[in-house]
Amino acid sequence: MDTIGEYTGNLLNHVEALYRPGERELAVEFAEMLGCAVTDTGFPSLAGTTFLAVHPNKRDLNVEHNVFYISEMNPEQVAIEAMLKKHAEENPALRAQLDIYTDRARGMPFGIPHFAMRYRSPAELDAIEARLAAHPKLKDRCHLRIYRPGEEGAAMPIIQGFIHQDVIVSGSMLYGQLIELQSTVNGEFEHAA
Repeated sequence: MDTIGEYTGNLLNHVEALYRPGERELAVEFAEMLGCAVTDTGFPSLAGTTFLAVHPNKRDLNVEHNVFYISEMNPEQVAIEAMLKKHAEENPALRAQLDIYTDRARGMPFGIPHFAMRYRSPAELDAIEARLAAHPKLKDRCHLRIYRPGEEGAAMPIIQGFIHQDVIVSGSMLYGQLIELQSTVNGEFEHAA
Protein backbone atom coordinates (compact mmCIF):
# COMPACT_ATOMS: atom_id res chain seq x y z
CA MET A 1 0.00 0.00 0.00
CA ASP A 2 1.54 3.29 -1.10
CA THR A 3 -1.31 5.68 -0.30
CA ILE A 4 -4.07 5.73 2.27
CA GLY A 5 -6.59 5.64 -0.59
CA GLU A 6 -5.51 2.05 -1.29
CA TYR A 7 -6.42 0.90 2.23
CA THR A 8 -9.72 -1.01 2.28
CA GLY A 9 -10.47 -1.39 6.01
CA ASN A 10 -12.14 0.95 8.49
CA LEU A 11 -9.98 3.80 9.73
CA LEU A 12 -9.97 6.95 11.77
CA ASN A 13 -9.76 9.60 9.10
CA HIS A 14 -9.31 13.04 10.66
CA VAL A 15 -9.16 15.38 13.63
CA GLU A 16 -10.24 19.01 13.36
CA ALA A 17 -8.33 21.71 15.20
CA LEU A 18 -8.66 25.48 15.32
CA TYR A 19 -6.33 28.45 15.41
CA ARG A 20 -6.93 31.97 16.70
CA PRO A 21 -8.01 34.74 14.30
CA GLY A 22 -4.91 36.27 12.74
CA GLU A 23 -2.75 33.18 13.37
CA ARG A 24 -3.30 31.23 10.14
CA GLU A 25 0.31 31.65 9.01
CA LEU A 26 1.61 30.61 12.44
CA ALA A 27 -0.65 27.54 12.41
CA VAL A 28 0.78 26.56 9.01
CA GLU A 29 4.33 27.09 10.30
CA PHE A 30 3.54 24.88 13.29
CA ALA A 31 2.18 22.07 11.09
CA GLU A 32 5.20 22.30 8.80
CA MET A 33 7.50 22.29 11.84
CA LEU A 34 5.92 18.90 12.67
CA GLY A 35 7.08 17.70 9.24
CA CYS A 36 3.63 17.83 7.64
CA ALA A 37 2.50 19.22 4.29
CA VAL A 38 -0.36 21.73 4.33
CA THR A 39 -2.88 22.18 1.52
CA ASP A 40 -5.86 24.50 1.21
CA THR A 41 -9.10 22.55 0.80
CA GLY A 42 -10.90 25.56 -0.68
CA PHE A 43 -13.84 24.69 1.58
CA PRO A 44 -15.05 27.84 3.37
CA SER A 45 -15.29 27.94 7.15
CA LEU A 46 -17.85 29.90 9.13
CA ALA A 47 -15.07 32.32 10.11
CA GLY A 48 -14.71 33.42 6.46
CA THR A 49 -11.46 31.62 5.69
CA THR A 50 -10.91 28.15 4.23
CA PHE A 51 -10.10 24.86 5.91
CA LEU A 52 -6.51 23.70 5.64
CA ALA A 53 -5.62 20.02 5.42
CA VAL A 54 -2.51 18.92 7.32
CA HIS A 55 -0.92 15.78 5.88
CA PRO A 56 1.49 13.74 8.04
CA ASN A 57 2.60 11.90 4.89
CA LYS A 58 3.91 14.53 2.45
CA ARG A 59 3.73 12.03 -0.42
CA ASP A 60 0.00 11.37 0.08
CA LEU A 61 -2.10 14.53 0.01
CA ASN A 62 -5.44 12.75 0.37
CA VAL A 63 -7.75 15.36 1.90
CA GLU A 64 -10.17 12.80 3.34
CA HIS A 65 -7.98 10.34 5.25
CA ASN A 66 -4.79 10.37 7.34
CA VAL A 67 -5.22 14.11 7.75
CA PHE A 68 -6.13 16.68 10.30
CA TYR A 69 -7.86 19.93 9.49
CA ILE A 70 -7.18 23.36 10.85
CA SER A 71 -9.43 26.37 10.49
CA GLU A 72 -9.94 29.73 12.09
CA MET A 73 -11.90 29.75 15.31
CA ASN A 74 -15.56 30.66 14.83
CA PRO A 75 -16.79 33.93 16.42
CA GLU A 76 -18.82 31.96 18.99
CA GLN A 77 -15.70 30.21 20.28
CA VAL A 78 -13.71 33.47 20.21
CA ALA A 79 -16.34 34.97 22.55
CA ILE A 80 -16.31 31.94 24.87
CA GLU A 81 -12.50 31.87 24.95
CA ALA A 82 -12.42 35.58 25.88
CA MET A 83 -14.87 34.97 28.73
CA LEU A 84 -12.92 31.96 29.99
CA LYS A 85 -9.61 33.88 29.84
CA LYS A 86 -11.12 36.82 31.75
CA HIS A 87 -12.58 34.47 34.36
CA ALA A 88 -9.22 32.71 34.78
CA GLU A 89 -7.43 36.04 35.21
CA GLU A 90 -9.93 37.15 37.88
CA ASN A 91 -10.19 33.82 39.72
CA PRO A 92 -6.94 32.80 41.45
CA ALA A 93 -8.21 29.27 42.19
CA LEU A 94 -9.04 28.65 38.52
CA ARG A 95 -5.70 30.16 37.43
CA ALA A 96 -3.86 27.89 39.87
CA GLN A 97 -5.73 24.81 38.61
CA LEU A 98 -4.91 25.72 34.99
CA ASP A 99 -1.24 26.05 35.96
CA ILE A 100 -1.36 22.59 37.58
CA TYR A 101 -2.93 21.16 34.43
CA THR A 102 -0.30 22.79 32.19
CA ASP A 103 2.53 21.50 34.38
CA ARG A 104 1.04 18.00 34.19
CA ALA A 105 0.59 18.19 30.40
CA ARG A 106 4.22 19.23 30.04
CA GLY A 107 5.79 17.02 32.69
CA MET A 108 3.74 13.81 32.79
CA PRO A 109 1.41 13.94 29.78
CA PHE A 110 0.05 10.40 29.98
CA GLY A 111 -3.72 10.49 30.50
CA ILE A 112 -4.07 14.02 29.09
CA PRO A 113 -6.31 14.27 25.97
CA HIS A 114 -4.22 14.22 22.80
CA PHE A 115 -3.88 12.85 19.31
CA ALA A 116 -0.77 11.16 17.98
CA MET A 117 1.32 11.04 14.83
CA ARG A 118 3.79 8.30 13.95
CA TYR A 119 7.22 8.98 12.47
CA ARG A 120 9.47 6.48 10.72
CA SER A 121 12.68 7.54 12.44
CA PRO A 122 13.82 8.92 15.80
CA ALA A 123 15.86 11.40 13.74
CA GLU A 124 12.59 12.99 12.61
CA LEU A 125 11.69 13.72 16.25
CA ASP A 126 15.16 15.19 16.81
CA ALA A 127 14.67 17.42 13.74
CA ILE A 128 11.30 18.62 15.08
CA GLU A 129 12.94 19.43 18.41
CA ALA A 130 15.65 21.45 16.62
CA ARG A 131 13.17 23.32 14.39
CA LEU A 132 11.02 24.17 17.41
CA ALA A 133 13.97 25.49 19.41
CA ALA A 134 14.98 27.73 16.47
CA HIS A 135 11.52 29.14 15.68
CA PRO A 136 11.19 32.66 17.15
CA LYS A 137 7.40 32.54 17.64
CA LEU A 138 6.79 28.86 18.37
CA LYS A 139 9.55 28.15 20.88
CA ASP A 140 7.74 30.15 23.59
CA ARG A 141 4.28 28.68 22.84
CA CYS A 142 5.25 25.03 22.51
CA HIS A 143 6.80 22.68 25.02
CA LEU A 144 8.22 19.36 23.79
CA ARG A 145 9.10 16.50 26.15
CA ILE A 146 10.58 13.35 24.60
CA TYR A 147 10.51 10.02 26.46
CA ARG A 148 12.91 7.33 25.25
CA PRO A 149 12.68 3.68 26.36
CA GLY A 150 14.47 3.14 29.65
CA GLU A 151 14.41 6.81 30.66
CA GLU A 152 12.62 7.90 33.81
CA GLY A 153 8.95 8.46 33.07
CA ALA A 154 8.93 6.43 29.84
CA ALA A 155 5.74 4.38 29.58
CA MET A 156 6.29 2.29 26.46
CA PRO A 157 9.10 0.62 24.52
CA ILE A 158 8.81 3.30 21.82
CA ILE A 159 9.96 6.92 21.66
CA GLN A 160 7.14 9.27 22.62
CA GLY A 161 7.42 13.01 22.23
CA PHE A 162 4.61 15.11 23.67
CA ILE A 163 4.24 18.68 22.49
CA HIS A 164 1.95 20.92 24.53
CA GLN A 165 0.98 24.07 22.67
CA ASP A 166 -1.78 26.62 22.10
CA VAL A 167 -1.35 27.29 18.36
CA ILE A 168 -3.88 24.70 17.14
CA VAL A 169 -6.37 23.01 19.46
CA SER A 170 -9.33 20.67 19.20
CA GLY A 171 -10.75 21.99 22.48
CA SER A 172 -10.15 25.21 24.37
CA MET A 173 -7.17 27.48 23.84
CA LEU A 174 -7.21 28.07 27.60
CA TYR A 175 -5.63 24.70 28.37
CA GLY A 176 -3.94 24.04 25.03
CA GLN A 177 -3.53 20.88 22.99
CA LEU A 178 -1.20 17.96 23.48
CA ILE A 179 0.09 16.15 20.38
CA GLU A 180 2.07 12.92 20.68
CA LEU A 181 4.91 12.31 18.24
CA GLN A 182 6.04 8.69 18.28
CA SER A 183 8.70 6.51 16.70
CA THR A 184 10.38 3.23 17.48
CA VAL A 185 14.05 3.18 18.33
CA ASN A 186 14.91 1.42 15.05
CA GLY A 187 12.13 2.91 12.91
CA GLU A 188 10.36 -0.45 12.50
CA PHE A 189 6.76 -0.82 13.69
CA GLU A 190 5.06 -4.16 14.18
CA HIS A 191 1.78 -4.52 12.34
CA ALA A 192 -1.12 -6.24 14.06
CA ALA A 193 -2.51 -9.25 12.19
